[in-house]
Amino acid sequence: MLYRSTELKVVVAQARLGLMDADANPAALLFYSGGQPDEGRAIDAIPAHAVSTAYTTGDYVTAGLHYYRAENDGTSAGTGPTWPTTGETVTDNDITWQDMGEIPALLGTLALDQPAGTVDADGRLTLVATVTQFVTAGGTAAWARLENGAGTWIYQGDCDLTGSGAFVELNTLELVQGGPLRPDSLTIE
Repeated sequence: MLYRSTELKVVVAQARLGLMDADANPAALLFYSGGQPDEGRAIDAIPAHAVSTAYTTGDYVTAGLHYYRAENDGTSAGTGPTWPTTGETVTDNDITWQDMGEIPALLGTLALDQPAGTVDADGRLTLVATVTQFVTAGGTAAWARLENGAGTWIYQGDCDLTGSGAFVELNTLELVQGGPLRPDSLTIE
């Protein structure tokens, strides 16, 4: 287990806040459905799986409604495998693919205030968004990504119900298109 001093937690939280507020545009919290990708990985244009194609460790591909991560370098087979949809791996010639979950879909974006939050004496960063914004696409909120005003990844974590201790706590995970996007808690510890 990793133990960090309170002083280090405060420094890290202040550094994150500084990154969020470094751009003239406000930082934003983007809400997604689907499987959470590796930290900071682009998910806006995941290609479909292709047969007889060379892949590198960490490459993402889509197949059906899910996406998969290559666990090693290799070349896909001449025909696609039977893709798992419950978190397992599958072998495709000499590549092992990890099921990452449903393909992420952006549900809404919450612009943060400037400054984007506050850091308390224990190193907790609480984000602030006072302007009500609205859900752009309905779905189940699974995770959220924090980006600065230039669109650079800062942090990401899970969404769950109020009181769960998740990065973003909501009173419901089912977001309705056109409905308000109002998290109950936005804290990074």
